[in-house]
Amino acid sequence: MKRHHAIIIFLMVFVLLGCPPPPKARKKMPRIFALSYSMEARREPSYLITDDFNRDKVPDLVVANSGDHSFSFFKGVGDGTFLDQRVFQTGRDPICLDSGDYNDDGYTDVAVLNYADQTIEIFLNTRLGSFQKTAQLLKPGKIPINMASGDFNGDGKIDLVVTLRFSNVAIIIGKGNGFFDKPSSMDVKGSPTAVVVGDYDKDGKADVAVALAGNGNKGVQVLWGKGDGTFEGSKAFKGGKQALSLVSLDVNNDGLLDFVTSSNSLHSLTTLINNGDKTFKSLKDFASGNFPKFVVAADFTGDGLQDIAVSNSTDDMISVSLGRGDGTFTYPPIYHRVDEHPQGMAVADFNGDGFPDIAVSSRDKNLIDILSKKNMINPKPDLPEPKSP
Repeated sequence: MKRHHAIIIFLMVFVLLGCPPPPKARKKMPRIFALSYSMEARREPSYLITDDFNRDKVPDLVVANSGDHSFSFFKGVGDGTFLDQRVFQTGRDPICLDSGDYNDDGYTDVAVLNYADQTIEIFLNTRLGSFQKTAQLLKPGKIPINMASGDFNGDGKIDLVVTLRFSNVAIIIGKGNGFFDKPSSMDVKGSPTAVVVGDYDKDGKADVAVALAGNGNKGVQVLWGKGDGTFEGSKAFKGGKQALSLVSLDVNNDGLLDFVTSSNSLHSLTTLINNGDKTFKSLKDFASGNFPKFVVAADFTGDGLQDIAVSNSTDDMISVSLGRGDGTFTYPPIYHRVDEHPQGMAVADFNGDGFPDIAVSSRDKNLIDILSKKNMINPKPDLPEPKSP
C-alpha cells in the first residue's frame, strides 16, 4: 500500500512540476475586411478578373459562370457597388479569363478559356459597356487548364500562354487586331496547372511561370523568355506538393518577384524565394485555412509589405496572411466569412477610398461578394521588433 502511495505522490509531483505550462492564448487578430456588398451572378461563378473596361477610372468585374456557359460583366459604380450584370454566352464550361487590349484600340477586351470545348474565345470591347465575340475560335490543345497574357516577342502586341494538362503549354502570338496565330507548344517538366507572367530575371523580357502538379515533378518551372516568342525552360523548383494555384509577388522587398503556390488537397501554401540567379529557394510549407483554392497578393495593411488572401472553398472563408517582409507570413491567418464555396478572387479599390478591396465568387450561392478594406491600424502584433542600428 505504501508503495502505491509513493507512486501516486510521484505522479502528482511530475504532473505539477514536470509538465510545461499551457501556452498563452494569442490575441485574436482583428478582421481587415468587412463584407459590404453582394450581387447575383449566373450559375457557378468561378474565375474572376477586374479591370477598367470603360475607361472611367473605376474598376469593373468579369466572372466566368462555369455552370451557365457564360460570363457576367459588372460595371463598377465607384462606391463599392456595381450595376446589374450583363451576360455574354461562351463555349461550354468557361474556367479561366484574361483581360488585355487585344486589338490595340485603347480599350480592354476579354479572353475566355472554355474547358469542355477546349477553346479560347476573344470578346472585343465595343466601348459601349458590352463585348463582341470575334469570328476566330482558338484551339490551344488538349485539356486546357489556365491562361495568362504578355508580350512574348517584343512587338507591343499581347500574346497568350495556356497550360495543357499533359506536360506542355501553348504559346499563342497576337496579331494586334483581335486575332491570333496558330498555337505552338512547349514541353514542361510536369503536369502544368496555374500560369503567371512576369520578368523574373529582370532582363526586360517577359517570362512565364508554371505550377506543376500530378505524379511527376511538383512545384514551379520558369520559362525564361528570349524576347522573340520562344522560351528556355528551367529545372523544376520544389514548391508545394500539389501546386494548383500560383501568384507572383515580392515577398522580401528585394526587387525580385517570388512565388506563392497553394495545394488545396494538402491544405498548404509554399513560398519560393527568387535568388536572383535564375534559381528559387523553397521555404517551409505553411497553412492559411482549409482547401486553399485561389491566392491573390496585395499590400492590404499599407506597410509596404506584400500580403496574401486565400479562398478556403470548404470553410466558406477568405483567410488573409500578412507578410513579414522576409518571405514568411503571420499565423494564424485572419479569417473573413463569405458565402458558400468561395472560388476566384480579384483585388482593386472598388469604393475609391484608396485601400484595396477583394471581390470573391461564391460558387454554390451564385454570388459575388465584395470585401471592403476597413479603416484600421496595422494589425501585426507578432512581428519581431526592428533591430537597432
